[in-house]
Amino acid sequence: MTTMGKTLFVVLSLGVLFGATLLLRSERHDPMPPARLTAAQMAEVQPAPKPVDPPKAAPKPTPETNNPESLPEDGPEDGSGS
Repeated sequence: MTTMGKTLFVVLSLGVLFGATLLLRSERHDPMPPARLTAAQMAEVQPAPKPVDPPKAAPKPTPETNNPESLPEDGPEDGSGS
């Protein structure tokens, strides 16, 4: 067997090896479907909820706002827009 024959034999053998590997790999099926997460596992994956903002302090009422006599008196509206 000449050097050219040996080289051709090695190249063809490697081609058959790679071809068989690709052929068998593409026909392989995944034996198990992807796993589903339980509700508890999903809760662990999700980010923690944001903390609730502290309540805003209401402004202290002044005597002017508590006195109903100091509020402006609006008359009945006639619906004319003025």
